[in-house]
Amino acid sequence: MNLRLALLASAAFLAATPAFAQDAVVPPVEAAPEESAPAPTDAMMYEDELDGETIVVTGSRPRGSVAGDIPPENVLDSRDIRATGATSISELLEAVESQTGSARGRGGGRPILLLNGLRISGFRELRDLPPEAIERMEILPEEVALKYGYSADQRVVNIVLRERFNSTGVEARARAATEGGYVAGQGEVTRLLIRDGQRTSLNLRVDGNGSITESERDIALAAPVTPDPSDDRTLVGQARSARLTGTVNRTILGDFGATLTGEVGRSTGRSRFGVDTITFDPLGRRTTSDNAELGFALNTQKGQWRLSSTGNAALARSKSEADRNLADEEDRSRSNRRTLTLDGTATGPLFELPAGPANATFKLAVGRTDLDSRGTRAGVTTRSDLGRTSGEGSVSIDLPILERSSKLGRLTANANAAVTEYSDFGTLTALGGGLNWAPTPKLNLITSFTREEGAPSLQQLGDPLLETPGVRFFDATRGETVEVTTLTGGNPGLDADRRRVLKLGANWRPIEADLRLRVDYVRTTTDRPQASFPAASEALEEAFPDRFERDAGGALVRVDLRPVNFERSRRDTLRWGFNFTKPLESKPPSAEAIAAMRARRAASRPAGEQPASGATTPAADGTAPTSPATTDGAPPRGPRAGGGGGRGGRFGGGRRGGRLTFSMTHSINLVDKVTIADGLDDLDYLDGEALGRTGGRSRHEVEVEAGYYNNALGARLSDDWRSGTRVDSDVAGGELRYSPYAKVNLRLFANLGERFDLVARHPWLRGTSVRFDVDNIFNARPKVRDADGSIPFSYQPGLLEPTGRTVGITLRKLFMPSRFARTSGGRR
Repeated sequence: MNLRLALLASAAFLAATPAFAQDAVVPPVEAAPEESAPAPTDAMMYEDELDGETIVVTGSRPRGSVAGDIPPENVLDSRDIRATGATSISELLEAVESQTGSARGRGGGRPILLLNGLRISGFRELRDLPPEAIERMEILPEEVALKYGYSADQRVVNIVLRERFNSTGVEARARAATEGGYVAGQGEVTRLLIRDGQRTSLNLRVDGNGSITESERDIALAAPVTPDPSDDRTLVGQARSARLTGTVNRTILGDFGATLTGEVGRSTGRSRFGVDTITFDPLGRRTTSDNAELGFALNTQKGQWRLSSTGNAALARSKSEADRNLADEEDRSRSNRRTLTLDGTATGPLFELPAGPANATFKLAVGRTDLDSRGTRAGVTTRSDLGRTSGEGSVSIDLPILERSSKLGRLTANANAAVTEYSDFGTLTALGGGLNWAPTPKLNLITSFTREEGAPSLQQLGDPLLETPGVRFFDATRGETVEVTTLTGGNPGLDADRRRVLKLGANWRPIEADLRLRVDYVRTTTDRPQASFPAASEALEEAFPDRFERDAGGALVRVDLRPVNFERSRRDTLRWGFNFTKPLESKPPSAEAIAAMRARRAASRPAGEQPASGATTPAADGTAPTSPATTDGAPPRGPRAGGGGGRGGRFGGGRRGGRLTFSMTHSINLVDKVTIADGLDDLDYLDGEALGRTGGRSRHEVEVEAGYYNNALGARLSDDWRSGTRVDSDVAGGELRYSPYAKVNLRLFANLGERFDLVARHPWLRGTSVRFDVDNIFNARPKVRDADGSIPFSYQPGLLEPTGRTVGITLRKLFMPSRFARTSGGRR
């Protein structure tokens, strides 16, 4: 015991010494045997075997750490992950979405994913893996992406898997709307094996949902129609999908980690949009999409240089058929999209500086995209055949300026540059730089600047031109609604945008408790942004007179709605928030349950087989534990720290058994404006301009997540809230007002396989979990009012949010081999 206390004191001293600033992992300290310390059993599978606690000291980094010296904004261990109630990595990322969002990107999207600190072949490689296979998950700022050859426009999530894991998971889920009219189901089987540096996974998933019609949400009609089409207009269409994904990871050619991932899938959809005016038959739309994807990743270490290469090939085919009135032909469309990408990165030291080595990341990438489509609408057929080849080269260099042991703390500078060549557009460049300063181990400050050029998409440039007559359009100049001919399609005259992003960020851990504060200020200014043609106004016609055609009497007859370049845009956002985690004491298993489990294990052991070294065995009466001697004659070891009623790894018991978590992210949109052309008033999305049917940009957006998990029982509550907005409208009495909107979700779950007493009586419950979800608890829907206080016809709550509150149940079974199924030292 004195030796144990001395080791713990030494570790604590080293961790507090500034010279030992980088994290490292050492083997766990062995604990002296606790009174009545139970032997490991199946029910302990999720605990010490897969979740052993470690003591963090200085010297080397934890296994799977990312490159560079930028610390994580948050680290979730296996208990934090289990406290989310997620059943896949995809769900886990959704559960922490408020922490992984970024204001730096060009649009929404998932963060950049790394596996064990290395690049992966794609999201599908990890998407369906069980969270139980994760040792820890790190959330890092956008600047870390530069060290892996990516742009610094999304946060980075590094997932570290366990070194050994073996499971087969079966999951069934059902969900229904409390207002009726909507039922969804999902079935999934996942096989995962991780052992000896190799990984194999296979996932099969099928899901589907029913439809919701206007009549099921009491949607009012603008005018009485016979027959009533409400039963034949869907707000949510019927959908079915199935996919099969497989991944194989092996070591080849001596020291290359190679991963190959493949996926095939199909999805179908059906919706209805009215009735035939002659036959009164329903009019419907049918869609089918097929996809096949293949990706690889290669990673190796050559001296001090880390080399990586990834490649992906994908083929997607889609088909759509839509009914028209009896006298007209069906509308049909078909499209094929083929993509091929290949890249390689090299990261390592270039030269030595007084504060340390200067590290660089070099990247080369090539890609090809082909898109061909054919569509027939109202008897008019259009064809499109687009292709784009791209080549990219980039470099990012980290220059250490001050060591961590200096009086000012650690300071590192970064410079990065990229050049991209598009076959259909030309050459674009990107430049950036930043500083990373850690004045103390608990405080990290980041500032960065990026200037980049962005090309229009293939569709924006080359979509086929389509003229559609008889389209109702509001003429803002004359204040009337008229029928015009619209021109849609691509605009080959689009220019590249020029985007500048400034970020100031801080991450602070103010106290010893697991409380982390973060704040980011991001200013984004874009010259010549590409955009869809905005809603018509008198000023807009003055800015783009060639887009509006009028007859001799001044009546509007034709409008060109192809995408355009605005003059400039600007958006300033302040995001701040915190994460708090509190360990909870858990209830240890009863002595009766331990004795019953030991007796069952002893009875199932083959005749003559001895318990694994270090494992305790039941006494003759099945109650008191005994410890066999080790093969070298040394005294038997006690259980690791956390056994029984100790620190709490095993049985879900002990000081670190459970979790109480709370996180909040508050986004304050300070500026969001667009200048269409010089001389015109700005479009202010925070004050009067619409982004879509949900109104303008909310000034405040708040995401809150709270969770409790202990003794294998958990609850999680999340709330997404946004403030109200106002939109100017010429047809709604002057303006539309959107009320504040909040969506609250609740998740209750029980990991029955971790309830030791329960599993001791019913062994078949091992690996079983049950989850109950209520999404949109208060059945909230957006509320829109015009100047008179009435709800405009197009903004009925059922149209904006048709599904409403849903309840769901998930049953999951994780089949895992017995911990003592093999006898090599008691390890699987």
